[in-house]
Amino acid sequence: MKTKKYFLFTKKNNLSNKNNIIHELMIKGGFIRKLCSGIFILLPNALKVINNIVNIIKNEMFKIGGLEIQMPVITPFSLWNKGGRFYNYDKELYKFYDRNNKMFLLSPTNEEIITEFFFRENLLLSGYPYIFYQFNNKFRDEIRIKSNLIRCKEFIMKDAYSFHTNLKCLDNTYLNILNTYLNIFKIIGLNVCYKKAKCGKIGGILSHEFHFISKYGENKLNIDKFNYLNILNLKFNNFNFKMFKKFKCLYFNINKIDKFIIKNLNNFIRTYIIKIYLINKKNIFIILLINNYKSIDLIKIKNLYPLSNKIKILNKKYIFKKFKILDIFLGPFGLNYRIIADCSLINYINFIIGSNINNYLFINVNWKKHLNIVTFLDISKNFSLYIKKFNKNINIIKKKSIEVAHIFKLLDKYSLNYKKNNNINKILMGCYGIGIYRIFFSVIEQYSYNNKIILPLSISSFKLGIIPINLYNNKNVYNISYKIYKFLIKKKIDVLIENRNIYFGEILNDFELIGIPNFLIISNNLLLLNILEFRDRINNLTQFIRVNEIFNFLFRKYKN
Repeated sequence: MKTKKYFLFTKKNNLSNKNNIIHELMIKGGFIRKLCSGIFILLPNALKVINNIVNIIKNEMFKIGGLEIQMPVITPFSLWNKGGRFYNYDKELYKFYDRNNKMFLLSPTNEEIITEFFFRENLLLSGYPYIFYQFNNKFRDEIRIKSNLIRCKEFIMKDAYSFHTNLKCLDNTYLNILNTYLNIFKIIGLNVCYKKAKCGKIGGILSHEFHFISKYGENKLNIDKFNYLNILNLKFNNFNFKMFKKFKCLYFNINKIDKFIIKNLNNFIRTYIIKIYLINKKNIFIILLINNYKSIDLIKIKNLYPLSNKIKILNKKYIFKKFKILDIFLGPFGLNYRIIADCSLINYINFIIGSNINNYLFINVNWKKHLNIVTFLDISKNFSLYIKKFNKNINIIKKKSIEVAHIFKLLDKYSLNYKKNNNINKILMGCYGIGIYRIFFSVIEQYSYNNKIILPLSISSFKLGIIPINLYNNKNVYNISYKIYKFLIKKKIDVLIENRNIYFGEILNDFELIGIPNFLIISNNLLLLNILEFRDRINNLTQFIRVNEIFNFLFRKYKN
């Protein structure tokens, strides 16, 4: 896209509302405009980010067999009255009458519509579980309208609904979607935590909320200080690769290994394997990585897998019998299991870990370089909330948060009034919502720095901003700029090229405000040296790439 054709809607004025800087930044960055209280216009910058978030969700829902549909926003009163929820919502509902004096509602949620649809279709038994989802506008006449996207009269939501013939099927799907949601937030790059919650007006027997810690949130979470400091900003530091020492594989006599570990206690990461016994009688193995001087909190692991019957840390005998490895040399390498590392390890460098080969340890191991597919979570017993009952000295702090998603195990609350054929007495349901507006607001808050935004590549409106200096006064700059631009367009990579006749500082300001994570700067001075400047804003790195290597460099950078 060229900037002359893509109106940025950015504003140069300073932020005026210090009480809600993120809301002001979204206006200044050309993402939203306020129409009236609780109603917003989404501008192209916002829609591109939101569409990328939507596509991530669609891809993950496809993996678990979700079927996308589109339900109407208008619901007949008879459906809400049949389910008994009309008077529960009361003033939150937008109500109107048609020309025949029949009452209709603008849907705040769609349990009634999906249930009516399901039973009218008389879907076959062999298809269970059925998972339907949609992205749709919802309407709620909120009492408390906030001056941002957290609580609006009209908002975009992704809601999913599942149907089951038995509790085991519902349990499996509930756990599957819980883990899918965690993966969605991981891909988006949003730091969330989740907790068991009340079912409220939606109903059911179990629900979990997903929260983003935010100074603008209206929920409050009790978090221990250690947990907050290590998880809130869970990200890798910008390490200089020169800090990484040479990777080694060293032999150790079993009689001398203990002395070595004691000497390197702070740098040794211990590997554990746990066995999780699920309700559906399937067993799974998980690799846990933790500081050698810490212990694993099985209650926190249980929260990750709420449908587990039992969780067991494998002992020395079991490990040797199954893997033929002494537990001290056990490592995460070569095992096809999920790897979870304690959050306190995220910025460890040059650490020591088991090699999964007897009598050998790996020395100077580094994340991403030697261990890439790792999830960082709080799994240690240090300062865990549940022991507050026994230790009054634990430092518990209250933090505001935004609820970005909520899932429910409904059972037959909505299907009870329907009868299914094929001799099925009861159809059980689950529902699973994600607030797209709330995710969008949270992402802007998490990735805003000094009143500028650096969005992650997974959701940014443009992956790259091309900034030619003196575009119209230098043929070489013009030619190479558009040659690179056309190459990226052909490869279907979202790119924005600056073709307005404005100053370099203005271009930078605009590109930084809309959150473009990478810049490619092209100038005559650089071309005389046969190089181009690539700025990686996410990692705060600047690279100079040879002109004849730029196409391969960009293709490798954005091929995924």
